[in-house]
Amino acid sequence: MSKFEKILIVILLGSLWGALELFGRDILRAMNMPQKSAILFGLGVIILYASKRLVHFPGSVVIMALIAGAFKTASSHFYPCQFAAVMINGIVFDVTYTAFRGRLDASLINRIIAAPVITYVSYAAFAFFATYLLREASWVADGWAGIRAYLLGSATTAALISIVTIHIGYYIGNAFRPEPLLSRLRIPLTAFRIIAVVLVAAIWVSGQLY
Repeated sequence: MSKFEKILIVILLGSLWGALELFGRDILRAMNMPQKSAILFGLGVIILYASKRLVHFPGSVVIMALIAGAFKTASSHFYPCQFAAVMINGIVFDVTYTAFRGRLDASLINRIIAAPVITYVSYAAFAFFATYLLREASWVADGWAGIRAYLLGSATTAALISIVTIHIGYYIGNAFRPEPLLSRLRIPLTAFRIIAVVLVAAIWVSGQLY
């Protein structure tokens, strides 16, 4: 796989992650679903792990987080705290996977252990960032009690969901690796590039129209 295909996959999955954050939150809100951030985090883990099985290089998920954040920023539904959450999730996942890639890919047990660790680190980092650096009014007002409730509530739900979704991401990434997939489907590389570009364009247009 050339650098062009790798970059294209990162852009596509980063855009898909941004669309999940933008559309998914409102869909869950319309359904009156509790723990929206936990559900979105768990679904996001599928995209993040699949991306690493498709294209791995240090920082790839951080780039995806920037793309996802830019996607939300370009829409009319931008909130600084949500951008920060996406960036923190991307950084924590990228560092963890890069450090323990072999163990995570080789063992279901290691992925089960890693999922809640990634979740709690991401949630804790975001909670402290929102409270003491971003100084969001609601976070500052709740202080330590709010952080503790956040970690015991939403973070715990997200951790349980991610224990399942991390494996889904692993298997989806394996199933859709471009080179063997294109060979099985007999799709020319040029067609793959065109399809990927069209999908990226469609996602970004939908975000602008939303």
